[in-house]
Amino acid sequence: KQGDVSCNSCHNLSMGGDDDGAAMKMSGRNIKRSAPSVWNVAYMSTYFWDARAASLEEQATEHLLDPNIMAMQNATFVASRLKGIKGYVTIFANTFKDKKISLKNISKALASFQRSLIVANSRADQYIAGNKAALNKKEERGYHLFQKQGCLSCHFGTNFAGPAPGPGLKMGEPFFELYPTIRGSQYEEKYDMVADMGNFHVTLDPERKLFWRVPSLRNIADTAPYFHNNAVNDLHEAVRVMNRVQFNYPITEDQVDDIVAFLKTLTGVYPAIELPRLPDSSGISLVQ
Repeated sequence: KQGDVSCNSCHNLSMGGDDDGAAMKMSGRNIKRSAPSVWNVAYMSTYFWDARAASLEEQATEHLLDPNIMAMQNATFVASRLKGIKGYVTIFANTFKDKKISLKNISKALASFQRSLIVANSRADQYIAGNKAALNKKEERGYHLFQKQGCLSCHFGTNFAGPAPGPGLKMGEPFFELYPTIRGSQYEEKYDMVADMGNFHVTLDPERKLFWRVPSLRNIADTAPYFHNNAVNDLHEAVRVMNRVQFNYPITEDQVDDIVAFLKTLTGVYPAIELPRLPDSSGISLVQ
């Protein structure tokens, strides 16, 4: 609303596509969850940590109107921001069938751009595709431990976040994990795990307490701090926490280190993004 926050403020494309923990610390905003990475969001079937948005368009609209994020009053206010810049009037007229600058079309444009944000060809991808030289021995041990310890039960598929939209899971259908699964560990209080009940706040269904959309592990080394509340800064600690509260299997520090070594191989090749030449807005300030 004030023109002081952009999408990139919380989803920095120069880095991991997330907020580095900044969103929850923004002055004057009551943001209670971390901003997940927007890289590879095209492969997700639902959006937000609680899976309340069924499409990228829906999540874009909610971000624009959310009083704690963009804080635009309504659809008319959103559209008026761009209608005041003549170049955007022409662009929208040439792009959309109804030729209108509207909240619906703005959300479509934002969603289309986000679907282009693909980071691929990680060393893990190369290894899984058959190039066994892509990982060293430590990383390979980590990959096998990743499977053995149960991580793959939720973090599989194209995005290491469960099934991508397709025959097995349609757009708008969530893939959840119960977190924490095993209650009462030392981490539950330390990292404030159960103050936020996840999907329950959307559905009010008691069976959905502590249900969370499974997050992607792609580029995980670039997206600390971890978990919905930014509770853990270190990837080694995140592995310890997940092992304890999801499975409680015995694990050594060497094994944690091997899993982390594998997780770091999930970082892909970031594409170059050129800054676009925006329509002329000389003399027009979006800062209110």
